Amino acid sequence: MTSAIAPLAARFAVLGVAALALQSLACSSNSSPSASNPTNPPPAEDAGGLQAPTQPTGHDSNPYGVAYPTENLGYHERVGTTKGNQIKNYKFLGYPNADVSKGLQTVALADYYDPEGKLNFKLIHLGVAAVWCTPCNEETDAIVPLVASLAKQGVVFVQALDDGPVMGTGATLNNLNGWITDHKSNFTEVLDPNNANLGPFFDAAAIPWNAIIDARSMEILTDGTGYSGDIQSDMAPWITWVAQNPSSYPQQ
Repeated sequence: MTSAIAPLAARFAVLGVAALALQSLACSSNSSPSASNPTNPPPAEDAGGLQAPTQPTGHDSNPYGVAYPTENLGYHERVGTTKGNQIKNYKFLGYPNADVSKGLQTVALADYYDPEGKLNFKLIHLGVAAVWCTPCNEETDAIVPLVASLAKQGVVFVQALDDGPVMGTGATLNNLNGWITDHKSNFTEVLDPNNANLGPFFDAAAIPWNAIIDARSMEILTDGTGYSGDIQSDMAPWITWVAQNPSSYPQQ
């Protein structure tokens, strides 16, 4: 991360953690990202009979047919002028724009890859939450009213639910449906039971986890754990950075 841009992890202060119950205490407010936890339990069978696969098939190109990048894949964020890794084309089961009326669909990061600017996606706010995690619930409620205004600036939100109401128990389809209803979600919500996809980025107990991805290149610009209390301020420096760095990947 550049010195001019406060890293997300530094902004994630210990917001309300001291007042949380035992489960909520495991939510992180200042933990740093970690690639040292690459293994996670397999996804649990959904209470409604749905087995959520780790990698659903399809979606290896973006909506206008450009193949998803495959070079420089990894877990590291940008540091100063040194570009970060490109995030893998993770695939989930979920609901684009939280629209449950169209049924469960495969959602891939490739759906948001926009190197030619045709989708007006510039930044992807990718997050992980759990039903049991109080800061996760607070963050989700804070995102909802910002979705429309930030979309005009090229920001798209994708959130993965990893646990249900019990820590360490993978989220189910019923949990996801309830989550969307409870928070009146208006952005893409997906399942990632037991962090089957995104687990290598962070400690499973340290959530919410958030990353900001350059949609033009799928470069990981920054990532960290905890809820800062101000999503708009988290996004603002990166919206400015995109405007100042109009070229697509690789950014130097």
